Amino acid sequence: MPDSLPRTSTRAEMVSPRRGWAGRPRLTKLCGFALVCGVALVGAPAQSDTLEADPDAGYVPIDELSYETIIRPGSGYEAELAIRIALNNTSVNVQDMVLALGVPRGSELTGISISAGGDWIEGEVSKVAKAANGPGVGRRDPGSVFAHELESAGPGELPGVEIVAFGLDPKATTQIELRLRVLPLLRGDRWQLELPRRNLELPNLSDQRRVIVQNLGKDENFYVDGSSSAGTPYMVTRSEDAIVVEWPAQIRNNTAQLDGSYEVSRDADGQGGRLRVALRLGPSKAIAPDHVVLVVDRSQSSSTTLPRDSSRVFSQLLETLPASTTFDAVTFAREAERLIDPKFFVDGKAPRADNEQARAELSRALGVTVAGQGTDLRAAMQLAGEQLAARGAKRPLILVVTDGMLPPSVSADQITHALDGSLGKAKRPEILFVVDDPLLNMRGLPADHAIANLAAGLGARISLETLANLGPAQVNELLAAPKVLGNLSLSLPDTVVLDEPLPSGLVAGDFVVLEGSYGGRAPSKITVRGRFGAAKVSTSFKLAKRAPRPEAIATALREGDRPRAVQEGLVLPDWYTPSMRRTTTMNVTQAGRVGWVATGQLDSAIIERQLRTRVLPRARACYNQALTRNQILDGRVELRMEVGKGEVMMAGLTKSALSHADDKLLACLEGAAWAMDVPAGNLDTQVYVINYPLEFVPPKGGQPPRAGESRDPMLERLVRSADVLSDYQNTHGRD
Repeated sequence: MPDSLPRTSTRAEMVSPRRGWAGRPRLTKLCGFALVCGVALVGAPAQSDTLEADPDAGYVPIDELSYETIIRPGSGYEAELAIRIALNNTSVNVQDMVLALGVPRGSELTGISISAGGDWIEGEVSKVAKAANGPGVGRRDPGSVFAHELESAGPGELPGVEIVAFGLDPKATTQIELRLRVLPLLRGDRWQLELPRRNLELPNLSDQRRVIVQNLGKDENFYVDGSSSAGTPYMVTRSEDAIVVEWPAQIRNNTAQLDGSYEVSRDADGQGGRLRVALRLGPSKAIAPDHVVLVVDRSQSSSTTLPRDSSRVFSQLLETLPASTTFDAVTFAREAERLIDPKFFVDGKAPRADNEQARAELSRALGVTVAGQGTDLRAAMQLAGEQLAARGAKRPLILVVTDGMLPPSVSADQITHALDGSLGKAKRPEILFVVDDPLLNMRGLPADHAIANLAAGLGARISLETLANLGPAQVNELLAAPKVLGNLSLSLPDTVVLDEPLPSGLVAGDFVVLEGSYGGRAPSKITVRGRFGAAKVSTSFKLAKRAPRPEAIATALREGDRPRAVQEGLVLPDWYTPSMRRTTTMNVTQAGRVGWVATGQLDSAIIERQLRTRVLPRARACYNQALTRNQILDGRVELRMEVGKGEVMMAGLTKSALSHADDKLLACLEGAAWAMDVPAGNLDTQVYVINYPLEFVPPKGGQPPRAGESRDPMLERLVRSADVLSDYQNTHGRD
């Protein structure tokens, strides 16, 4: 039964910019060959929540007077979210109403209560009176209210709850409270729950959202988009904004342990049932380094402000560390370079955090850094390892600042080999990736993104905070950035079928909810496995039985009508047409999508034009030079280029079948591959791999030599993000 909340005219008005956060789970898959044409942009982001009434009235006579979200922290990793609304029937006639609400991802409807000025009336588990294509149509007693979960339109879409009320009294107000089981994220010492945007285009919905977090300790506050409640009982935001609510977390175990639950509910016929697996990776303990190596990505795909922002953030980080902490710095593109003058290293010791001259030198060096071609993290890690080997630090840290556009051909094993080979007997460092990419900051990190796979393979930590948004108060939080668990697997028998595939990885503090069905008997336990770099993680969960998820929950204002509402079940009013319901479902599911939606990225025509104007002429020149050394040289080679954001990140030869060895020709052809130039999409985060086969034929019978394509080039799109803005115009204005 919900508590009665006091009403007050005092409001803590809150307007603040949206603060990004790391690692929201997104289940994005690798795709195969992609030959995509054109760019199409659709309108502004959809907003959830619709309110419908009988259209014969000519208007919607139901007004939402207030909208409150009440978070009640629970035990363990769960919490309860109550959504409380006050609906006023402004007409002189009784009215039916259908209200659809978008709810946080992973939510589960657990209860509903109603009130018409008196005590709260609790709902009971009911059913959906089904027709051939969904809920049936009909009538119910006046004052009857039902709630049920809307079926999601697809994997990763925003879930929703539909409230159906019959015969609301005229000129009267009815309060409804939905209760949901939710799984908040864990970020450092705070829980986080994202609340979706609402549909401000409907004038009948409240344009404000009141946010309350109950059961906090003495002197504890909650936060909305980073702004503190400062002791006030609630905060008010605009309904049209998606917001992040945070509250203090008391977690006994501060290591990244794999935890979760495994629940099953048996079907009525006893032949199978449904299962629900919730997996969560606990928070990572903060790092306390005694030596830090800053590694800055200066590749052409990175923002021009990244070096300067890195300098500012690193300087603020040094301020928070003990004065005895030492530091060094490296920058990299195709090759790696040291950033600090050797004169600041006395007797082989790196400068201390309180060495103002060395910090000024580093700031100056980063300020004049020039972007370069290529992104070879191996070279940077090898140089960083050499510097660490000379330092002999006990708690070393490598802090890599990058835009996340790394060539997928360079694996975690290769980087580990480069680092370990240069470290020698020195202690292996912690690795922290700070990914400065606004899109990833806004949308979260797909489990199959190159940087996520790399961090998982290295056992590294990762932060998606945009550098420009990091102030002194947030910089220290970088040291508590979460680890990434890779190679995630789940042991299930063949009788179990999951509704959605298991993600390949999990970021510490995040959760994933998997649902599915089983036949026969449910497995008595399941085992989940993963890896932090070379360290293996394995956890088993025993079966916990639970009541089946309710099809619907029903109640009624009049006591005598309640049993009948529960027994008859939910139906939809006869005026609520299928097109209305489709619009409702579309609005709710699309409300979780942020920003513009793109339907295309680079296409094959653009790639082929650049190959034939930039690469092929250089390859021909290389071959002509080789013929001056050997007039009968022939054969085939295949060039490989990995491009992203208008930059060639890695290039080289993958195949070579020449009639005679010629190292100069191969080196020249590699240079031709690096000459590739492609347009940069403004927010296209995909990595493209181009395999370009070439055939060389020497001159015969007075014919000129031939160097050309042996077959059409192949374009492979390795990292897919469906919700990005893709623009084919590069910075030079070429199409």
